[in-house]
Amino acid sequence: MSNAGPNHQRPHGHHHDEPRDPSGAHGHRRAESESQPFVDDRAPEPEEVRNAIRALEERLASAEAELAQAKGDVLRAIADFQNLQRRTADQEPRVRLGAAGGVVRQVIPVLDHFDLALAQDPSRMTVAAAIDGLRIVRGELIKALERSGVELIQPKPGDAFDPHRAEAIMQSPAQGVETGCVSMLLQPGYLLGDTVLRPAKVAVAP
Repeated sequence: MSNAGPNHQRPHGHHHDEPRDPSGAHGHRRAESESQPFVDDRAPEPEEVRNAIRALEERLASAEAELAQAKGDVLRAIADFQNLQRRTADQEPRVRLGAAGGVVRQVIPVLDHFDLALAQDPSRMTVAAAIDGLRIVRGELIKALERSGVELIQPKPGDAFDPHRAEAIMQSPAQGVETGCVSMLLQPGYLLGDTVLRPAKVAVAP
């Protein structure tokens, strides 16, 4: 007969509740809530709304005033430009007539000299006298042109050839003149301000 000992059962271990970590889930949630920005979800007060609307209305009124002023400036500029165009168009014919009249006034004395020469008795005029008369008339015409601002272009032998003021018609040697320089004036040119009305015609040394 077997001796059965007392039925010793292994005592079950006690299930101890783990202490809650204050820095655990609750602490984590609290930290997250602390890291979120504060949002004021309160409805704005009526006074705040009125102030905001008033500020927007003032800004809108200011912008409308600036726009109206800009429109006015543009319209005035357009009107001034149109007036300038009209004045210029009205003055252009008078300016042209004034310029032409100035030239004509300078030429009239030259025509008077021609009339005096033509009024002479041809039977009593010599060739030399006729040539002298032509020289006088030419001199008066040159003076009239000079008074109108015209200058003669008359390069001399030995001067450097200037293609902007002269035109080389031929090559002709000349004593003491270097190659490529003006050797002879064939026809004078005319200059008005910076504008070459006609270049001088010259010969250059080969």
